[in-house]
Amino acid sequence: MVDRGISSQAARKRVERAEGIKRLAGIRFEKNAKFIYHQDQYGDDRFWNALEEAFKTNGKCYWGAMLGLKQRGGACPKSLFSRICGAPIRRKNQLSPETILERLTNIHLIKEVEDEKIGEPWICLNPYFYGVSAPSPEYRAVLMAEYVAIQAIADWARKLGFGSYGKFAVRGQIAVPEVSGIAWDITAPSYMRPLVSVLEGKIKPGFFVCDVALGHQITNEEVELFIRKYDMAASPHSMAPLMGFLVADGFMQTAYDKARSSGLIACTTSQLFGEDLAKSLNDLIRLLSDAGRTAAVNPEHLEKVINSLSRIEGASANLRGSLFELVVGNLLVAVTGGYLTVGRKIADLAEIDVIIDRPEEAPTLIVECKAKMSGSMVSLADVQKWYNKSVPVINETIRQYDIKYKDKKLEFEIWTNGRFHPSAVKWLNKQETEFENHSLAWREGSYVKEYSQNDNVSKHTRDILKEHYFKNALTMVTSEE
Repeated sequence: MVDRGISSQAARKRVERAEGIKRLAGIRFEKNAKFIYHQDQYGDDRFWNALEEAFKTNGKCYWGAMLGLKQRGGACPKSLFSRICGAPIRRKNQLSPETILERLTNIHLIKEVEDEKIGEPWICLNPYFYGVSAPSPEYRAVLMAEYVAIQAIADWARKLGFGSYGKFAVRGQIAVPEVSGIAWDITAPSYMRPLVSVLEGKIKPGFFVCDVALGHQITNEEVELFIRKYDMAASPHSMAPLMGFLVADGFMQTAYDKARSSGLIACTTSQLFGEDLAKSLNDLIRLLSDAGRTAAVNPEHLEKVINSLSRIEGASANLRGSLFELVVGNLLVAVTGGYLTVGRKIADLAEIDVIIDRPEEAPTLIVECKAKMSGSMVSLADVQKWYNKSVPVINETIRQYDIKYKDKKLEFEIWTNGRFHPSAVKWLNKQETEFENHSLAWREGSYVKEYSQNDNVSKHTRDILKEHYFKNALTMVTSEE
């Protein structure tokens, strides 16, 4: 209207008086601007596209959160939200991640969904337009690969002296790694000479900060977001110098050049660790994602990936826990035959760790896997949840959503490489295990070890179990137990 010769004040009045015009409540842009729309437009594809563009041009704090989610398939664990949005956790006159999360939830752009797999909620893009219904195996696979890479990067930086050896903080710890009130994947005070200053006779360290993003090529927008985050962290007058790293599988050339020209260190996993380890991280993502989980995985390849990544200090326990489903699946299909699927979701209502579809009239086997660390056991709460919640939900849901299971006999089992707590065993022994259309059973590590001696089981599968699940790295299991 202004371009057509109407004054700014008159144009604003026309908008105010127009019928059907709405203002998006709870979201304020620069100079107190509001997002306006016609009431008939709310919630359609055009609406969300326009709002996204408004964030990009005039609401960078919201845009950072959206971009971080979109680059992760539209979802991330709630504990990771402060890291991906890049907003200061505590800073005057700046929106915090908590406030951004609240406001974007209130306008129904994002939602919170429960995920029992990782034991915490996920934050997901909500509108149907974005095609995100719940965290998928692909998202979890990337999360695990990033966790392993973070451990390796922290170890590398520690040994090279980029940060104070015993003061590295990494993603996944109880306290969020934080420097200048902003969350990162890895942080450490650094006493490298270019970063150190002397204040009133005392040495003041700088900081090593690093973010890790795997599973895709880094774009210009992601680099811009990282630069903005770094600049906000470095902006306080009293802030010590920062050395910023951005680590990824790969970068668009323009994104790589942009990061380097801004004085930041952009590098790939292959540049840091070599091609073999970088390939193992990518193989891990494929193994844990749908593409690699719908058929029996080559045991030799699985063994190579586990052996390669288990050398990374601090990564072994989580890594082996995530891969236990694949190991159990390989073991079962080698002995029983049939078709293996690992990590199957049923209409976002239930998730199955391992399912073996056997031919003809043979029952279908459905297994829940519990990899345990040394000294820990499958608890009474674990087995009660499996018996009272998981089994009934899966039994009902799979028959409802897949016709081939409608009248099929189902065998539900819970497997662990360790032991069940005595209270769990006592409780299980009192429960009914045989029903009209399904049965239940539980298998401890001693059973799994004996089961793996079947002649049809690959040497590679046996070696994986022996080296990574039956030794001290997780829990000791002997044949006599």
